Amino acid sequence: MARCINEDCNLPLHSLSEGRLFQFEIISISLAANDEAIAPFDEKPLRETVHFWLCGSCASTLTLVLEPVRGLKLVPLQERDSPLNDFSTIQRDNLNAREC
Repeated sequence: MARCINEDCNLPLHSLSEGRLFQFEIISISLAANDEAIAPFDEKPLRETVHFWLCGSCASTLTLVLEPVRGLKLVPLQERDSPLNDFSTIQRDNLNAREC
């Protein structure tokens, strides 16, 4: 989080009062490798909170979306609101995102 997450920008972070901070909670579940017997999960879900920062210039035109399959994605603000990109299908049980 020391720099803008936009690789084309890469501006160093000097103050959290500029730009936009994103917080994502990532939940991963490990399944038993043995398919022969039905057994409960052998491990508890692992929860990890990660933070990303977009500088003010990038945040004025871009946002971050975390997709379960594709991972972190920079999305133009206009595209985020487009019906062609329905990010509402992301399951809230598996992913929690919060703008700070």
